[in-house]
Amino acid sequence: MNQLLPEPGTGPSPQPHLTPEQRIEAWIELMKFGDQCFMAGLQRRLRPGQDVRDAVRESYARHIEEQDRKLLRMMRRLEEADGR
Repeated sequence: MNQLLPEPGTGPSPQPHLTPEQRIEAWIELMKFGDQCFMAGLQRRLRPGQDVRDAVRESYARHIEEQDRKLLRMMRRLEEADGR
């Protein structure tokens, strides 16, 4: 996902005509839209009879396992670079 986001300071500036409250509301709406996209994609991959909540739990568990593997690899590389 980070490939879709611009580097800090290079993206579009916040809309100057919006109040801080409106900017927060726009952010919340964007997060809700992201959730809707995630659910739509997930529902397309459901096995017959599979519950959506179970599918979300499985997806989250896979994501966390992947994150754990990445953190362990990074930790090992840092230890190797430190000479341990």
